[in-house]
Amino acid sequence: MDPATVRRDMRRYLHAHWRAFSLQGLLMALAGIAALLLPFVATIVSTLFFGWLLILLAFAGLIACFRMRGAEGFWSNLAFTLLTLLLGAIILFDPFAGAVTLTTALAVYFLLVGLATFPLALAFRQSTGRFVLLVVSALVNVALALFLVIGLPGTAVWAVGSFLGISLLISGISLLLAALDARTGPKGGSGRR
Repeated sequence: MDPATVRRDMRRYLHAHWRAFSLQGLLMALAGIAALLLPFVATIVSTLFFGWLLILLAFAGLIACFRMRGAEGFWSNLAFTLLTLLLGAIILFDPFAGAVTLTTALAVYFLLVGLATFPLALAFRQSTGRFVLLVVSALVNVALALFLVIGLPGTAVWAVGSFLGISLLISGISLLLAALDARTGPKGGSGRR
């Protein structure tokens, strides 16, 4: 398939399902607002979800381990699976400790993104004056990382929930606006149903 055909098919699909995408965007935006209004609740809910996710992954890992018993790597896979189960149980037992862990992981992510953006900014320096925006982005990410780490354990109470809220709100609004644009259909006609 050529790119023009793929784009045309995608526009048709988006036009046909714009209501579902609009609803999804609206619900994401509302969840984002709720998370911003109640960041502690959003942090705890996110942490508990992560804990249960680890438990489910560990059970799937245990099933896989026992199906491959006797194979190469069985013991290391079993040890990893048991550690995943233990971490999930610890998070469920003490969600605040899990929130501190998730906040620390978020800080490490921001730090790595910030550090990786500096060389990118230097690469763009030769071709555009807007490389400064990349430098600012890198500095903001490093500053966020330091802010989260220095503020621990206090930042663990609100950081994950607030950042999740911001992400959901922005993603939801973006999806909603894109879906509303898709109403007109692939050829720009009035495609309202």
